[in-house]
Order: sequence, then structure tokens, then C-alpha cells
Amino acid sequence: MPLRSAVPHPRGVVVAGTRSPGFWLIVLAATAGYTVLSASAPLLNRGVTEVLGLGEDVSGGLVAVTGLTGAASMALAGVAASRFGPRAVTLVGAVVAVLGVAVVLLAFTVPALAVSRVVHGLGNAGVTVATTAWISGTAPPDERGRALGYYGISVWVGLALGPLLGENLYAAGGNGAAWAGLLVVQAVVLLLASGVRGVGAGRAAAGVHAAARPARDRRGAGRVREVAAAVRVPGLVALSAWGAQGLFTTFLVQHLEARGLPPAGATGASAVFLVFAAAVVTFRFVLGSLPDRAGPAVTTRWALLVVALGLVVMASAGSFGFAAAGAVVLGLGYAPLYPSLTLMSTAPLPEALRPTGIGLFSAATSAGMAAGAFGGGLLVASWGTAPALLCAAAVQVAAVAAVRRPRAVAGA
Repeated sequence: MPLRSAVPHPRGVVVAGTRSPGFWLIVLAATAGYTVLSASAPLLNRGVTEVLGLGEDVSGGLVAVTGLTGAASMALAGVAASRFGPRAVTLVGAVVAVLGVAVVLLAFTVPALAVSRVVHGLGNAGVTVATTAWISGTAPPDERGRALGYYGISVWVGLALGPLLGENLYAAGGNGAAWAGLLVVQAVVLLLASGVRGVGAGRAAAGVHAAARPARDRRGAGRVREVAAAVRVPGLVALSAWGAQGLFTTFLVQHLEARGLPPAGATGASAVFLVFAAAVVTFRFVLGSLPDRAGPAVTTRWALLVVALGLVVMASAGSFGFAAAGAVVLGLGYAPLYPSLTLMSTAPLPEALRPTGIGLFSAATSAGMAAGAFGGGLLVASWGTAPALLCAAAVQVAAVAAVRRPRAVAGA
């Protein structure tokens, strides 16, 4: 069997599977993007409360703006990735995301922050959907689940690095220095993505678009309904799981700081995210083939229960060791969720419609993040952080009943 690797290209590196340098450049670009996204949530919470003197409900609402913007635009980003190619959409999205972060440096006011969150949400939506479609469309069929799993590591590494980076920059140089650092990291997304040339861009993407055209001509809106039907169950589960992520990304530092942990440092509250990411990455490699062996539906059910347990442990944490144990449990639960749910969203669909399915599924994850940040802000303001985490745990348990085995849509 020939080695799946990148083929030299005068304008970049061709993406051709997990052994390709281009694949890992995309993963690094996505990691940088998720680092900025996860850093901005607790940084906004700290800046709004400490610099502007406003409450957690305001900071939670501002964090939610990016998620809501992404949820509203990700389906369109998926269609654009089919038409123009994932690479083009990734580059445009990266430029827009840089502009979104730059707005914060011009003015740190609630209106400016709202504009920044909208612009950054649009750019991040394009990068998220396009890089996922880039990976899915260029990986060999027998390697797609593993490729999506490895790509998903970018989410959790970014989730860990973001709060750690933001809190330490804030402690060292203040609010302005922290956002300047995030601007540099966001620019890295554009730099890395511009060095990759994927099989799914250009001619291959044009072929997908051409293949999709007859389906639209034949069935029109019915095709859209079929895509929505395929994504409905994994999308509902994503609302639950990513809602919990939005909650603890935004408020976990505050939760642990109230229990005596410093916000930064090797055993500080932000370092718990690093433990969480290390657990996800470790379990992602260990459990990489689980969705293929046990099936994505079975894997999703037990993963949701483990996530619920991790949230309960985190709600009770009063020390770094206890919080780190909760982070490991959360890592075990979240590790197989992304590849399982992505497979559930795309496996029933024909190749030409998968970028649209990815866009709809990504919209659900973004909406979940927004709901978790906004709803979490209301719960934290009313009841405190521990009850909010326990509510999120209960939602995960309830979501188990919604999980169903995916069935192919007509014509797939």
C-alpha cells in the first residue's frame, strides 16, 4: 500500500490524509483559531467585570454573540465551501477574524465589543466549517473518522491554551496586552492556512459543486430538508455538549478562583484547561477507532454520561487536584464526541452534500457555545457557578435519550 503523504506543490502543500504535512498545518491553523476563541471568553468576562465594572450577565451575553453569529452563518459557510473550495473560505474567514479581534484594541466599550464579537463570529464560522470540510473532503474514506478525530484535537488544545494564554497575558501586561497577544495568534491562522493547498480546493471543489448541481435541480428544497434530517439528532446533542463547554470555558476560572485557586500559574485555575486538553488528546488517540468499532451512536451515549460525571466533579472541586481530576473525566467524555457526532452528521449524506451537513452541524455546536455562555451567565448571576455546572450535567443525561443511529437519506 502506498504511503499517504503530501505531494510537493509550487504553491503549497497538498492535503492527502493524516500523514500529510498539509493535514497538520490545517490542524495547527484550527488550533490557533480555537485558542483565540477560548481565550476571549474568560478574558471578556474579566475585562467586562474588572475594566468596565459590569456584571456577568453582560459578559455572558457578549461571549454568546460570537456563537450566535456563527450559528447563523455556518450553514452558508458550508455552501460556500462546496462552491468555492474549503481553502478559499478558510482564508477569507481568517482575514475577517483578524479584523474582529483588532476592533477590541481600537475601543474597549460594550458597543465595540459587540461589533468585535459579530465580526469575529463570522470569520471564525468560516474557518471552522471550511477546515472541517477540508479535512473531510481530502482524507481517504477509510481514514476519514480518524482524520476528523485528530483534527478535533485542535478544539481541545485551543480550549486549554486559550485561557492559559489570556490569563497570563492579562496578569503580565493588562487588558490591552492580552488582546494584542490574541491578535497575533489570530494572524497565525491566516499564515498557516495560506501555506496549504488542498485537493478539496480548486478543481476538486469545482467537481463537488458540479456534482451537487443536478441534485439541487432534481429535488431543490427537498434536498435541504434531507440534510437537516441527517443533522437533527447530532445537532441536538451538540447543543447539549457544547453548551456545557461554553459554560465552563467562560466561568470555570471564576468558579475555581472563588474556591481559593489563583487564576494563573502552574496550579492555577486556568491550568485546569491544560489538564483537560491533555486528557482529551490522550484519550482521542487511545479511543481513535471507537466510533468505527462500537458505532457513533453507542459511543455518543456513554460519552455524554461521562461528561455529566465530569461536570459534577468540577462543580464540587475545591482544590487544583480535585479540579484536575474532574478535567480528566471531562476529557474522557469529550474525546470521542466530536468525531462521533461529525460522522453521524455526514455518513448518511452523499459526498456533494457533506460540506452543507458540516455547516449545519457546526452551527449547532456554535449555538450550544452561545447558549452555554449566555444561559450560564444568567445562572451564575442568580445561583452561582456550582449550580450552573450541575444544571449542565443534568442536560447531558437528558440528551442521551435523543441519540439515535443515523440512517442514510435517499440518494446517498
